[in-house]
Amino acid sequence: METTTLKSGRILNLQVAPFAVANKLRKVIAGELKGVDVEFEKLDLKADLTALDSKALNTFKNIVCQLMASDAVEGCFFECAARCTLDGQKVTRESFDDPDSRGDFLPTAWEVIKLNIAPFFGSLNLSSLTSGAEKKSGQA
Repeated sequence: METTTLKSGRILNLQVAPFAVANKLRKVIAGELKGVDVEFEKLDLKADLTALDSKALNTFKNIVCQLMASDAVEGCFFECAARCTLDGQKVTRESFDDPDSRGDFLPTAWEVIKLNIAPFFGSLNLSSLTSGAEKKSGQA
């Protein structure tokens, strides 16, 4: 179990969801992002957003908005959060009923989603995708 303190001071205890639940989240996110036009050569997820050009910033905005607007992603988030607690209480939709606690919704969702998605990519080496593209573009 991982613990993080949100900016509000609330304590979020995180626990990885079962494979079937986390895998469903992975599939839903992939489905939502299929339609987003991503220019990978311009996208640097570790970059300072203020340093991005308008196309890269627009790509980032499209990714975030697509995921935030998805009822399916939200549903999967709550399924994954079923084993997590916020200040000792199970994370449910009701956890954010109080308007003062709504500021914790996105940080909580981010932490739960990140915890459940990251293991799928932990040993995946994507460098061969870009190195292959560089070789092909350099060939005459």
